[in-house]
Amino acid sequence: MRSPVRIRPATNRDFLACARVCLRALRDLTRRQGGPPPRFAPRALYPFFRHALATDPHGFRVAVEGTKVVAYAITILRERTHFLAMFFALPGRQSQGIGRPLLARAFDDPRPPPGYVRCVVASLDLRAQALYLKFGMQPRTVLYFVSGKPKAIGRPDLELLQVGPTGRPTKRAFDVAAGFDRRLREVRRDADQRYVFTVVKGTRFFEARKGGRTVGYVSIRGNGLIGPAGADDPSTAGDLMAAALAKAQELRVKKVSAWIPGLNEGALRAAFEAGLRIDFVTVWMAGRDLGDLRSYIPTGGLLF
Repeated sequence: MRSPVRIRPATNRDFLACARVCLRALRDLTRRQGGPPPRFAPRALYPFFRHALATDPHGFRVAVEGTKVVAYAITILRERTHFLAMFFALPGRQSQGIGRPLLARAFDDPRPPPGYVRCVVASLDLRAQALYLKFGMQPRTVLYFVSGKPKAIGRPDLELLQVGPTGRPTKRAFDVAAGFDRRLREVRRDADQRYVFTVVKGTRFFEARKGGRTVGYVSIRGNGLIGPAGADDPSTAGDLMAAALAKAQELRVKKVSAWIPGLNEGALRAAFEAGLRIDFVTVWMAGRDLGDLRSYIPTGGLLF
């Protein structure tokens, strides 16, 4: 006889158990979809767990059977944007009625304001897709995770100027990012921008300038991940991505990667022209069209 499953707030003592649930679930998913298994240590998730617990404690919930964590969910609430960052259950406990009440708690307990919109970077797992649809989130576009060693594709028609020292966020960087995030993501999110600066060493923030005015921004992390980034117009998005790739080469980054919405045609063209390849595809789902993804490059699957 199994013990009843109860849902409670997560604590930092749950980090290792949650990381193991995540790894086991991802390994099972990639096996079923014919992909390579994920390769990262459980502790690699701890910085994000700490960030979520510090900024959104009411959205971090675990499902416990006896003393064992069998599933967990993390939602990130920024103003009226409610993002499902993580949602995993042990393979043996999926499709057993645990996920729906867990997800409901993670979405409801933070008490989002009127007019909020739910959203998620969703895997192609059919069971997860069905559950997200039941929670009012519809597919809006695909997301391509691209990576590789970029080749030169010509000089873009804009300039990237670093704002502040490497690895240290500044008010100027926050203000520049917020000016674009307000329109492209419908939210100002200084806490998440700070997380981007600190989670990977060597992260740099750049202001994109053209014709004497600011037309975008981009973060390039020490591990080569490009994003978040935003441009003033879809016609600028390709030049912004090309400039970021050129800057990564200048910084001697061996391999770059990025999450690019299918709606961002300019960034995709620049990535493919530079020789990046598609590693995997996910789906952006939301309760309604959110912001303008034609000019946006996400932070990643955990914060979008």
